[in-house]
Amino acid sequence: MKFRIILTSLLILACCVAVKADEQAMPDGSWAQIRVSVACFRDKPAHSAQLVTQGVMGTPLKLMRRDGQWYYAEMPDGYEGWIVDNSLALKTDKEMSDWRTSDRVIVSVPEQTYIYDSHNADGVRHRVSDAVDGMILSVKPQVASGRVKIDLPDGRAGWIDNTSIQPLDRWASQDFDPELILDKAYALMGTPYLWGGTSQKAMDCSGLSKICYYSNGLILMRDASQQARTGQHLAPEDWKDYCSGDLLFFGNPDTGRVTHVAIYDRDGYYVHSSGRVKRNSLDPESPDYLPTPFLHAVRIHGSEGSDGITKASVHPWYF
Repeated sequence: MKFRIILTSLLILACCVAVKADEQAMPDGSWAQIRVSVACFRDKPAHSAQLVTQGVMGTPLKLMRRDGQWYYAEMPDGYEGWIVDNSLALKTDKEMSDWRTSDRVIVSVPEQTYIYDSHNADGVRHRVSDAVDGMILSVKPQVASGRVKIDLPDGRAGWIDNTSIQPLDRWASQDFDPELILDKAYALMGTPYLWGGTSQKAMDCSGLSKICYYSNGLILMRDASQQARTGQHLAPEDWKDYCSGDLLFFGNPDTGRVTHVAIYDRDGYYVHSSGRVKRNSLDPESPDYLPTPFLHAVRIHGSEGSDGITKASVHPWYF
């Protein structure tokens, strides 16, 4: 019996070692860009593993290690997870360097739009890809019929309406605009909640704040608990003095653990993703009040460039 236990333990250990041996460290300078409109990152290298975050087409990634068809990658916000290879366009150091100095645009409308195979094509059979808010595309100096010619990260070419995009450098260098942030939030009203979601198709609570601030050229941390530790701390009893765009944090009042984040509008109202993107109030007298324990708020404006609040214009992965 004792021999069997030892043998079983050795077999288990050998299997674990074999699994670890499948993981290969990536050399320095291993880069990729997301090649599909929305890509999923998981906590383990398997489609059945938990979704932890998402990224949109054109997002630069640093590859850290590989396990079969899965890559463990770092996002521009520092978040890490496993992404399957068919969502990626692998890039060399030189290709990424060239990309950072090239002409690029970013999709900047919350409505669903599409990339077509020619400037005058229409209809579903001429679509190259769907296009979602925040996607980064390389642009060609060709404009026709109100469309611009672009290249996707994997080399596919297409045409996109010029009203759906703006130059990447203009987006990245914007001044703080709380109305833009709130307009983005309200444009997503009714969009379903998805744990780990960070795209206009579906998102969780911190995904919503990331999307809305990203539209203003700011990269926030991934999770609500991380976002809560950034910016200027604001006391909960001072909510009547909050400014539009402040982030509100909810959770356990006994432990202080943050479990939810919302974007403040004005007059006590805020927008958040809970079941769906919707509007509620901090004011106990409002019919839209929710009794979820409110912990504190954070003011992002004025803290740009501090830990966890990165202006895209100074992020070395973009420029």
